[in-house]
Amino acid sequence: MPNRADLMISNTAGLIQFNGGGTNYLVQTPSGVIYMVYIDSGSDVHFKKSSDGGMTWSNSTSVFAGTATALAIWYDRWSNISAGLIHMAYVESVTDDVMYRTINTESSDALSTQTILFAGASTATGGCLSIVRAVGGNVYCRVTIDAAAEGGFYRLPTANVPNGAWDAARTIDETMATTDQIILQPDFDAADTQDIMAIFWDASANEISRKLYDDSANTWGETSIAGTMADQVATTAFPHFACAPDIAGTQSVLIAWSAIDTANADLRCWTVDSGTITEVTNVVQNGTDDQGLAGICIDTTTGYWHAFYAGKSDGSETFLTSVNIYTKVSMDSGSTWGPETLLTTAARDITWLTTAPRWAGAFGLPPVAYHNDVTVDELYVNVPLPRRRASHQLFGG
Repeated sequence: MPNRADLMISNTAGLIQFNGGGTNYLVQTPSGVIYMVYIDSGSDVHFKKSSDGGMTWSNSTSVFAGTATALAIWYDRWSNISAGLIHMAYVESVTDDVMYRTINTESSDALSTQTILFAGASTATGGCLSIVRAVGGNVYCRVTIDAAAEGGFYRLPTANVPNGAWDAARTIDETMATTDQIILQPDFDAADTQDIMAIFWDASANEISRKLYDDSANTWGETSIAGTMADQVATTAFPHFACAPDIAGTQSVLIAWSAIDTANADLRCWTVDSGTITEVTNVVQNGTDDQGLAGICIDTTTGYWHAFYAGKSDGSETFLTSVNIYTKVSMDSGSTWGPETLLTTAARDITWLTTAPRWAGAFGLPPVAYHNDVTVDELYVNVPLPRRRASHQLFGG
């Protein structure tokens, strides 16, 4: 693993990056440009981008000025759609609405009209927010915004993307508590290309399950993935599970901690599609203690899987107050994982991390973004340093 650098991207406001449980990611375009969408210290939604692997970043561009409390994004190409929209959903605590907007990465970063996908009545700390685009083009959002489990499941038909109106609330199969979490994913092998999949962490049952949404019937089906999965509330740290869409394999790769900051916890791994759930080798087996957080990236050049997490497996760090970020790489679709490799340059109070779920390795190794919460609230991105090129001169005799 080459040397890495920790670069501060922006200041932020308190625990705002994660206490609403929003599924956020870094985005890499086909040309290698990286986008990071985040909530800044003014509780506004902004984005920055980098064209050199994350070593330098543009000035920020404002997406929304207000009081954002949660943010989730999705990128068209993660759904095998040859287009460049970054879909953003964010919760606003003054109007108590969930808003939607897009960045067109293939048209000078043009911003779409901001629309309301859910008009709420109250917003409180906690909840969850996830957005996805189906292979067939519909956009879906699942949200819970307050302690009364206010929210729902919503659809933007592909004909209305990105500036049109969202449909009225769709069917939900159960009301989510504010401690429950959900990650929406495309369903690559469904006969109906508008169907989607969700990974649901039921906090009260300590269970992770797969939910399948049938768009035509407007119904859900659920299958258990694993029990005895002890959660941690998003207001402490998030996420402790993560998914990456595997387009070539028509599946999603899921990693999740069996427990957080607990001795003998495992970072488990599965492949999930609409027909099968297959557990592969644990990323971390019987961690000593002081570990949590999760990110997963598929290198589309090599096919390798990169798993990211916080805390060394020997228990020598303290979760959350003083941990580093580590990675393990699988070159064989989860059958084996390589050694635990240190990425960050200093231990920090890391309470949130994310990566790009799909990454073209031709542009280098994947970055990981994280939140530092020691004395000031800062967003960092950890990136590989450029390789030095040797210079040789030949002299004739």
